[in-house]
Amino acid sequence: MRRMLIAFVVLVAVAVVAGPAIGRGQDVSRYGGTLVATPNQLHAGDSFDVHGYGYNTAYGNVIVAFTGGGWGSPLDANGNFTIAGIPALSGDTLPAGTYEVTVSQQVKGRWRVTGETYVTVLP
Repeated sequence: MRRMLIAFVVLVAVAVVAGPAIGRGQDVSRYGGTLVATPNQLHAGDSFDVHGYGYNTAYGNVIVAFTGGGWGSPLDANGNFTIAGIPALSGDTLPAGTYEVTVSQQVKGRWRVTGETYVTVLP
């Protein structure tokens, strides 16, 4: 019982220390990939690039979704991809705010979100 308590305390301490290491604009997914949008702050009408690193190639290609559209990309042998020039538009110009960007892959025959990040549209 005492060993379990010590292991639990160590696990919580590691989680507290490691948790803040993920910066805004990227997120380590439970599927292991990292998604980064550059720039992650922009004005409506500007474009941004999305870079994915370490995605599981067994799940196949990715689809990146952002308000107003979706973009597909193959993965390289290391599970990496880049999609350049995603416009910060949705019909008309996007209002200021923070918007989610997601990556989906087919996991066990169903499309699942395997990564996410955010971009901020400035006024």
